[in-house]
Amino acid sequence: MTILDKEKNIEDKKKNKNNNKKPKPKEVKKKHQPYLLYKIISFILIVITIITLGALIYKDIFPIFYLIPIVIVILIIVGVISFILNKNVLRAWIKNVFSIISVLIITIEVLILFFGTTTLKFIANLTDTGYRVETFGIYTLDSSTYKSVNDLEGKMIYYLNHNDDKNIRKSLELIKEDINFEYDYADSLADLIDVLNNGEADAILMETSYADIVREEFPESYEKLRLVKTYDLVDVVDVMMSDKDITKDPFIVYISGTDTSGSIANKSRSDVNILLAINPKTNKILLVNTPRDYHVTLASKGKLDKLTHAGIYGVEESVKTLENLYDIDIDYYARINFTSFVKIINLLDGIKVDVPKAFCEQNSNRSKLDGDLICLSKGYQTLNGEQALALARHRKTIGDRKRGENQMLILKAVINKAISPKIITKYNSLLKALDDKVVTNMTENEVIKFIKKQMKEEFSWDFETISADGQNARGQCYSTGRANLSIITPDENSIANVKKAINNLLNGEENLLLGIES
Repeated sequence: MTILDKEKNIEDKKKNKNNNKKPKPKEVKKKHQPYLLYKIISFILIVITIITLGALIYKDIFPIFYLIPIVIVILIIVGVISFILNKNVLRAWIKNVFSIISVLIITIEVLILFFGTTTLKFIANLTDTGYRVETFGIYTLDSSTYKSVNDLEGKMIYYLNHNDDKNIRKSLELIKEDINFEYDYADSLADLIDVLNNGEADAILMETSYADIVREEFPESYEKLRLVKTYDLVDVVDVMMSDKDITKDPFIVYISGTDTSGSIANKSRSDVNILLAINPKTNKILLVNTPRDYHVTLASKGKLDKLTHAGIYGVEESVKTLENLYDIDIDYYARINFTSFVKIINLLDGIKVDVPKAFCEQNSNRSKLDGDLICLSKGYQTLNGEQALALARHRKTIGDRKRGENQMLILKAVINKAISPKIITKYNSLLKALDDKVVTNMTENEVIKFIKKQMKEEFSWDFETISADGQNARGQCYSTGRANLSIITPDENSIANVKKAINNLLNGEENLLLGIES
């Protein structure tokens, strides 16, 4: 074999060897493609952020000097995160970190929208629409055989006579739609109870608010009553308005507290009558207590009655009556169902109050059983809802004025607790507890404006209290006729002191009790 043949042989072997090798696959160049999930997260973040900021700007909830930097910072953060999530060349772990941050921001914004919507809805529902409900009840003796209104067919029904009471006539017409009956009237609440007890009447017709009066003034007779049926009469009244700038001008709010169940729209006695005179320039609040049994002239009737009974004719009657008593203009009112305080104070984890005297009182269900009594000792302590309500109700051992002073203690403690930053964790529960339990003639814009002032200036309120006084007596009341009820005859010096204190606050005096006679 020649040298050429050997070389050819070697080349052939190399070719065969190379032919037996599997071809290597072509290398695919890696490309950094954007992940769809990151784009979706980025899109959701941008949309929710725009909705949240738009809502905050539109509703004008925060002061402008807070809102502008908040908007700028949020837009920068969201812009940077969106850029990173849509960037193709970044590592996956970096995008994962910013995805988690995005989800956290989205969650916070959703919570802001939820709480904001809930708050604005609550504030909107606070505004009084002028809707009023007056409930009349047919009552029989519990020992009678009359179980329903149909059992009173052809029977005698008495009502309490008021010459100007159109609604009593309307309620009689409603009853006539159910049954045929005879009717007559009594001139006083005592007479109305008497005609039922002595058999002259088979049933009596009266406002359910009067049943509370019977329970208070004639407890033995109240225990014998049975409510057969109720009839609701609905009115719409013009809501009083104010032109005050509550962030600058001093103003007065009347707090009317009802101690009954049911809707806040129901007309009822006002068991709590507190004026809040507020000066936003001096950051002072004067709480004025007027005893519920104060014997005052009803503004629209021109007749003497208990202040608590003014509420039967609407909150406007209570406002005008107090305006006449103190020679002031009341700008706003707030009607509060104080039975809801049990739940509210429990949600606040209790309130701290200096109880002035040891006592025992019925619980929220007004149970008279010894085991159900709420007993408090004297001294500074934390009260739960039941205990606070007992303190607000109790007057047997302390009198009506001291009862009002206790109510001011509770109101002050609730305000201080409610404006604490710690309340945020119970925020939504509190709004639900107050739903349909508070109504005011303040507009939604006025409430928001006042909240913004508190947020902007972050100041604390300086409280002062004063009470009207008088002498315990018995006297006739317009709402109940000739019956003599327990009343408090106003003390003129006490009224003059209240007027002076209110004027001191309105005039911006630092010492609200300046010139007050002891």
